Amino acid sequence: MKSLTAFLKMTIVGGALYLIPIVLILIVLGKLHGMTTKVVAPLAQELELHDIGGVNAARLLAIVAIVLLCFLAGLFARTNVAQQFVGWLERAILSNLPGYSMISTLGADVAGTGDGQPHMQVVLARIEDSWQVGLLVERIDETHSAVFVPGAPDPKSGSIYLMTDDRFKAIDVRIPQAMKWIKGLGIGSRELFAGRI
Repeated sequence: MKSLTAFLKMTIVGGALYLIPIVLILIVLGKLHGMTTKVVAPLAQELELHDIGGVNAARLLAIVAIVLLCFLAGLFARTNVAQQFVGWLERAILSNLPGYSMISTLGADVAGTGDGQPHMQVVLARIEDSWQVGLLVERIDETHSAVFVPGAPDPKSGSIYLMTDDRFKAIDVRIPQAMKWIKGLGIGSRELFAGRI
């Protein structure tokens, strides 16, 4: 009964952590759509557009404006000015937030937007009498490394271990697979780790 309660609690917390960013994005997009609709409504009236394919013209123009704005922001993000600003923002503010650097690097590795070299590698770390799934964060010297062991179901939290290289081994598992396994509380272990332990 106790394990069932713990499972339900962890699953509910994991579900909330999964849903919160999605809900926030939907709220922001909804507010942006509302503001944009107010801005383009006079344009739709001026052009005498009322409905396009059964959809309110102002709402449709607002969606087109948001997509165009995202496209222009994406183009701007590629410029040196934007990259210098983001670099300054990361150095001055974001790097002071707990876990930002690790999450940023992990996101770049998963999305394939880094410098082409994987920054982290999935490993099995030997902690006491068990193996833990971890990420090789950085090599310290010839025999020591920093290994991050994510928590479940939220892989953004966890512990960092400074380990000798004989205490962990790299495995052929991609980071998204490992993160999905952690969020799923170990479901799919046989498929992921059979023959690798």
